Parts: sequence; C-alpha cells; structure tokens
Amino acid sequence: MTEPTANPQVLLLLVNLGQPRRPSKAAAPHAEPILPDATVASAQLAEVVDQPVAAADLADLRQLQRVSVHAADAILAGEALDGAELNAFAARSCARVELFVTEGGPRRRLIWTHTSLAAALARRLIEELNVLEPDRLRRCARPECDLLFYDTTRSRTRRWHAEDPCGWRERQRLHRLRTSS
Repeated sequence: MTEPTANPQVLLLLVNLGQPRRPSKAAAPHAEPILPDATVASAQLAEVVDQPVAAADLADLRQLQRVSVHAADAILAGEALDGAELNAFAARSCARVELFVTEGGPRRRLIWTHTSLAAALARRLIEELNVLEPDRLRRCARPECDLLFYDTTRSRTRRWHAEDPCGWRERQRLHRLRTSS
C-alpha cells in the first residue's frame, strides 16, 4: 500500500483545470475547457491516471472536478467540508487485503478495485484530504493568477504557484512600480 502524498496532486490538478494560464513568453493568458472530450481529458489527467479516459467517464469526472473546487474553496475559507458527494464517488471503490512475503517476513497490502475512473480519483482525493494541512493550500499571490498550490516549504512562505512565470512577473511588476515612482 502506498502512503498518501504530502502534496495533494489530484486535488490541485482537478481544481486548477480550466483556470486561465499564461505560460512564460506567452502574449496572453488562455484557458482550456474542462474535460471536453475523452482525448483531451486523457491528456489533462495524465499526471494522475494511468489509463485513457473513456467518453462514459466524462460526466462523473466533471462532477468530481466541481466537488474538488467546492472542497478547495471550503478549505481556503476555513469552512467545514461536506464530504457526501466525494464519499458517494469513493463508495464505488473496494479493497481487499493480500498477504505477500518479503525477505523481512509476511506483509499485507491493500489491492484496490474501482468501478470507474472517478471512483479511483475520489478515493485518492480522500486520502490526500486526510493528510492535507489546510494552511498550506493557497492561491497564487499574483493578482492575475488564480491557480492553487500547496506550500511545501519549511517556512511556509511560498507565494506563487510557480516561480516561472508568476514569481518572475510579480517581481518585475513591483520593480516597475518602484522605478516609475
């Protein structure tokens, strides 16, 4: 069994889907549609799924994305999470215990089976939320950016979702303000 990651990868990916982005050297921000079809959805979710998205998965995945946004908004607002919808998706996952033997002796592991891709992601999302430190989940401090990130720095002082482009652009903006005054 793998331990949940300290970085909520599924949550961040789902919440940031469809948000406008302006990559380095891009003239203008762009936003792509959220899970518009199976091919694009497979590319959008490639970091967190190891199988192609089927057209039949799209409606549940879109709903799970909306549930993720509501969960992140609640965390950022310091409100209680309503886990009912997320639990309903995850209820379609089942695990069984399996014994395996290593050099150190017998060990157990959980083998998960999922009835859908949304169920698998919902289970992972619950595992991430279980270990998430709410004060580390933040919005990018650059006013033009609305992406969420998880601050993993020891000092908890990270301000931007990424150094490139937001960190550079924000420092550049502040420098221009200082020199024009």
